[in-house]
Amino acid sequence: MAQPLRKPEPDTRPYAERIRELVEQDYVGAARELLAEALEKGDHGEDLSGWQRVLAPAKVLRVGGELDIDRTPDFQWLKDHGETYWGQWVALFGGELLGHGENLKELLAKLEHHPRGRRALLHRLY
Repeated sequence: MAQPLRKPEPDTRPYAERIRELVEQDYVGAARELLAEALEKGDHGEDLSGWQRVLAPAKVLRVGGELDIDRTPDFQWLKDHGETYWGQWVALFGGELLGHGENLKELLAKLEHHPRGRRALLHRLY
């Protein structure tokens, strides 16, 4: 005789732990949904502001200059070398690394006088 289906036990681990697990497994969409649930409930007692920043939609920081720059070499560089700069901001142009830094402010300071710095692709690797 078949056994009756059991209702799964709710996951009682902290939201931050569950979100981290989803991100590590590359389930970013599910992590965003779980974060939204945690924030909606509001009774989690956890500081999830770090996850709010990490899982926030991408933002355009600056638009200007040539709009039809071919970014294919930059995207290829990210695939080939991105892990080396994990957790950092990088500036790329034409598949060349122009600079990198722990935070955006530091990187922008490095690019301030670089001849191609204003046209660089800025990306945070995480």
